[in-house]
Amino acid sequence: MNNKKQKVDQLITNCSMVFKSYLYEVVISKNKANLWHFTASKKDKKYVVYCAPDIAKVRGIIKVALKKIPGDSKLVVICNGFEDEDSKQAEEFNYSILTISTIKQYGTSMIEARTQA
Repeated sequence: MNNKKQKVDQLITNCSMVFKSYLYEVVISKNKANLWHFTASKKDKKYVVYCAPDIAKVRGIIKVALKKIPGDSKLVVICNGFEDEDSKQAEEFNYSILTISTIKQYGTSMIEARTQA
């Protein structure tokens, strides 16, 4: 169990750092009532982010989280991988789903852009 928590904590740290690299204000959620791990905002863009190593185990949580997010925010789910069904559900319910490798690529791209500037 502790190993699972460490994996999720590391995933949250890595993902929040990518948002920070794009100059988003990131606030890690300390409220257990929230079903997301952190919020990221910049100007008029506001995201609530849920990090889940295994999407299959949290599909129900995602549906509940969608009902709880503030109206001006969008849910972003970051996981190891997902099926076409998950992508269709994300589109239908207006949230984003990304793989960990995709979010890491975004972070790498930003680092490269800053070093070349």
